[in-house]
Amino acid sequence: MILNGKSLSADGIRAMIQAKKDEEAAKERMHQAEAKAQREALHAHFLEQDLRPEAMDNIAAVVRKAVEMGEKSALVMRFPSEWLSDEGRAVTNHAPNWPETLIGFAKRGYDFFKTELEPRGFQIRAEILDWPGGMPGDVGFFLTWKNPDEV
Repeated sequence: MILNGKSLSADGIRAMIQAKKDEEAAKERMHQAEAKAQREALHAHFLEQDLRPEAMDNIAAVVRKAVEMGEKSALVMRFPSEWLSDEGRAVTNHAPNWPETLIGFAKRGYDFFKTELEPRGFQIRAEILDWPGGMPGDVGFFLTWKNPDEV
């Protein structure tokens, strides 16, 4: 609607405001639908993705950088807690059975840890990294290498 001297009315203004709100709501719905489709595609990829042959070299690079910075652990994987079978409850509660909630790429990453990294003296720790809206957000896997005499 074009607003000019002849068309000026309170009803016309209200109609313009409503049309603008409707347009913004439609854009938001479209944006949310696109975001949901992208997230579903990422989740599908997460479920199917396998570790790459260069995984050990990539982990070594991350660990090297952490050591150079004086750290005693390195974040080696991050993913949404909703992609766990219990949506992150076991990780949140530091339950000893938290690995049983892993699926997809996270499960394959943990299995890689058990077969390749644990025998080399590393430990793994899972943590909730953020709490959007008070709910568990992303999970992080931290590879640690603390000395046995450290507490």
